[in-house]
Amino acid sequence: MGDEPLGDDTVLLTGAAGLIGTWLRRTAPPGIEICSVVHRRELPRTRSYRCDLRDASAVVRMVEEVAPTVVLHAAYAMDEGSIVDCTRNVVEAAARTGSCVVHTSTDVVFSGDGSRRDEASPPDPIADYGRWKAEAERIVQRAPVSGAVVRLPLVVSVDPPDQGLQRMRTGAATGEPSTWFTDEVRQPALASDLAAALWRIIALGPAERSGVWQLPGPESLTRHQLAQRTATALGIDAGAIRAATTPEGMVRPRHIDLGADRAIREIGWAPDRVMP
Repeated sequence: MGDEPLGDDTVLLTGAAGLIGTWLRRTAPPGIEICSVVHRRELPRTRSYRCDLRDASAVVRMVEEVAPTVVLHAAYAMDEGSIVDCTRNVVEAAARTGSCVVHTSTDVVFSGDGSRRDEASPPDPIADYGRWKAEAERIVQRAPVSGAVVRLPLVVSVDPPDQGLQRMRTGAATGEPSTWFTDEVRQPALASDLAAALWRIIALGPAERSGVWQLPGPESLTRHQLAQRTATALGIDAGAIRAATTPEGMVRPRHIDLGADRAIREIGWAPDRVMP
């Protein structure tokens, strides 16, 4: 596909119905045709392709039909097969058409020991989800067509609501408060800012786009602090949230601290505060 920046081209978007996928569809720049990969239902105002990403042959047929310039692999899953195997299928299919894969990953590829991790820091996950996402990153990085790995932080969105907001609203409606940890620190960012940054990365030429990117939010907050902010901003009863420490034996990153030097330098990453 050469070394020119993306122009009037096609982006095949996996996870198009998900949280980040929804914002990517909303904020697509002019001149980009999005082809949305869906598992069950078609989406309005976009070309939709129903495909099970676990089916390697089906993925190849879809990618060869679309022949996208970029495959934006934003599908979300919580099991090994749907993370590792699906990423492998997407990468191998994209290689057949010379398409670049831009893969959304996660901050929990790191252990969360409180030390700053930059784009060159080797992953050291401590939980299965982080291990599976780290393996998916390696698949993208080994692809014959140079791809990009974009590590996202905790994602915040009101419309559609993120998982945390859904839990809070359910707790308020049922009278059963949701629990939020006071000893788990993350760097949340708005889904709208993350989607805009992904489009800026995709707009770069292939050589400038490739490699690892990190998009942390502008401040570090505990899960409980974020829940408190959200409740205040959206008028949710403060009694619908409950503070707690991480239960003994639960393996979770406690303090993630991502650096974003590359994103700041190359795409002007300057996200807004969440729920100020």
